[in-house]
Amino acid sequence: MTNYIYKFDKETCWYKNSCSKYNTLECDSNCLRYMEIHYLMYQSEIPLMRQNPKILVPVKEDINNFEFLKSIKDDIVNFVKNGESLYIFSENFGNGKTTWAIKIMLKYFDEIWAGNGFRCRGVFVSVPGFLTKLKENISRKNETFEQLRIKIAESDLVVWDDIGAVKLGDYDHTNLLAYVDNRLINQKANIYTGNLSDYNGALSMALGKRLASRVWNESSQVRLVGPDWRGFDGSITDY
Repeated sequence: MTNYIYKFDKETCWYKNSCSKYNTLECDSNCLRYMEIHYLMYQSEIPLMRQNPKILVPVKEDINNFEFLKSIKDDIVNFVKNGESLYIFSENFGNGKTTWAIKIMLKYFDEIWAGNGFRCRGVFVSVPGFLTKLKENISRKNETFEQLRIKIAESDLVVWDDIGAVKLGDYDHTNLLAYVDNRLINQKANIYTGNLSDYNGALSMALGKRLASRVWNESSQVRLVGPDWRGFDGSITDY
């Protein structure tokens, strides 16, 4: 809980568009849901600009994939309870992989916030950034990074974003494999996103066969085929 500061701001509330108490006398700093979600968001390390993701609009070829992801989102408590894993991948960029992963995590927070207290339940990890910090921590110990390591080990759900974006060296592979293995052994849920599949061995080339096997073979796989939708402002169905 290091450096955590609670600050109420109704204009940035995650529920302001759906809460009947928004902008009333009851909308104040004593809102229990706001308090709990505020802490969960802080601990999750989801970037601020992604804490309220845009609506996703599937191309025709992705409708079934979106429905499948929605089914996981709608049943996320059991997904986490069962220690399941999911790999969302696409050869294309900007078509919703990370947004879906975050949507699913936010749904989990929405389901379990009541009575949560000061517990970290989910954490978002940008894999390329994490590997950089891991190496930096060898020579210069960082308390914030040490807290992240603990959260990765103990959180109910971890999003491993952009896994396979860089080819792993021996040090990267050994460490990342240890984190993923530890979570799988302890039946902790994971969501991976990436641009590589293992149909042609590309994921194994980037991650090494052992780690790729964990990510690929021990997860439900969803391949998105839609194009880059960044900047698109329209909507059809709220996913």
